[in-house]
Amino acid sequence: MSGRLDRDARTEWRRHWPVVLAATGGVALSTVNAYSIGLFIDPLEKAFGWSRATISLGPALTAPLAIIMGPVIGGAVDRFGPRRLGLFGAFGLITANLLLSLVGPALWSWWAAWVVMAIVNLFIQPTIWTSAVAGYFRDGRGLALALTLCGSGLGSIITPFLAYELIERLGWRLALVGMAVFWSLMVLPLIVFCFTSVRDEERKRVPSGAPKPDYVRPPIRHLILSRHFFQLAIAGWLVASVVLSLVPNLVPLMTWSGIDRGEAAGIAALLGISSIGGRLTIGFLLDRLHGPLLAAVAVCLPIMASLLFLGFPGSVGAASAAVLILGVALGAELDLIAYLTARYFGVRSFGLIFGSIGGLITLGGALGPLFVNMVYDAAHSYAPALWTYVPLCLISAVLFLSLGRYPAEDPDGAADQPDPLETACQPA
Repeated sequence: MSGRLDRDARTEWRRHWPVVLAATGGVALSTVNAYSIGLFIDPLEKAFGWSRATISLGPALTAPLAIIMGPVIGGAVDRFGPRRLGLFGAFGLITANLLLSLVGPALWSWWAAWVVMAIVNLFIQPTIWTSAVAGYFRDGRGLALALTLCGSGLGSIITPFLAYELIERLGWRLALVGMAVFWSLMVLPLIVFCFTSVRDEERKRVPSGAPKPDYVRPPIRHLILSRHFFQLAIAGWLVASVVLSLVPNLVPLMTWSGIDRGEAAGIAALLGISSIGGRLTIGFLLDRLHGPLLAAVAVCLPIMASLLFLGFPGSVGAASAAVLILGVALGAELDLIAYLTARYFGVRSFGLIFGSIGGLITLGGALGPLFVNMVYDAAHSYAPALWTYVPLCLISAVLFLSLGRYPAEDPDGAADQPDPLETACQPA
C-alpha cells in the first residue's frame, strides 16, 4: 500500500509541480508588506512627523476586512477558480505598493493607500494558492501544501533584508518601487504561466458559447452545521490564539525572564528556521500518518515551550529550545488546517471552509497578542498567560483527536458527508 501511494504521489508531482512552484511564489508575495512594514516606520516618522501608532493603523486595516470577507473569497474560489483571483491579487499588490510610494505629507493619503491594500490582500490570501494545490494532489497533498506555505518562510528571509538595503541605498520611496519591481520579476511570470487549478481547467474545457456546467457543491448549511466544521474551526482558532500571541512577544518575554535584549533577538531568529523545518516535516508525515493524531501532537508543542520559559527563567539554552519548538508549531498550524479541510470537506468546498476558518485564525492572531499584553500590564508578568496556554492547547488537541476517520473522497474531490440535519431526523 505504501509503495502504491508513493508511486501515485510521484505521478502527481511530475504533472503538477509547476502549480506548486507558482503557488509558493504567490504565498511569498502575500507576505511582502507584513515582513517589511516595520522597516518603513522610522523613515516615515522622520519624513512626515507621523506618530508610530498612526503609521501602524494603516496596516491594521487589513485584518478586519480579511476576517469578514474570508468566507466570501473562499466561496468565490470554489465557484470561479483561483487563477483569476490570484492574478488580480498579484498585479493588484504590486500596483498598491507603487501607490504607497506616492503617499504624504497628508496622513490621510497613507491610510487611503492601505484601504486599497486591504482590498487587494483579499485576493492573495493562502486560500487562493492552497486551493489550487489541494485540487491537483491527493496522495502527495500534505507535502505539496507544506511546500506551498513555505512561501511565507521564503518571504521572511528575503523581504526584510531587501527592504533594509533598498531603504539605506535609495530612500523609502524608491525602496517601495524597488520591492515592487523585484517581486514582479520573481513571481508574476510564475503565476501568469504556471498557476491554474482543476476548476480553471474545467472552465476552459467547455466550448465557447456552450452552457456552463452546473456548479456542484454541498449546501452551505450541510457544511457549516457539520461537527467537523465546528471542531476544525474552534481547534484552529485556539491554537492560533496561542501561537500567534507568543510569536510577536518572544523578545519581551525573554527579556522579562532575564535574558539580554540583544541575545533574545538572536534567539528569536531561530523561529523562522524551525518553522520551515516543522512545516516540511508535518507535510511529509501527513501523507503517511493520520492527520488528526499529528495535529493533536503539534498543538501540544506550545505547552512544552511555555513550561520551558516558566521552569528555566534566564536560561539561554531553555529559551532556544522553546523557540525551536514553537517554530515547529507555527510551521505546522496552517498546513494541518489546510490538509484536514481538504480531507474532511473535499476540494470542491475547500475555499469556503478554509476561508471561513482562516478568518477565525486571523481573529486569533489579532486578539491573542492583545490578551498577552493586557495580562502583562495587569500582573507585570507573562506567567499567567503562559499557564493559560496549557488548557487551551489541550482542548484543541482533544478536538482534533475526536474528528474521527476521513470521509470517502470521490474522484471529483468531494467529501461524502451526511447532512447533519437529515441524519438527526432519521429514526434510530
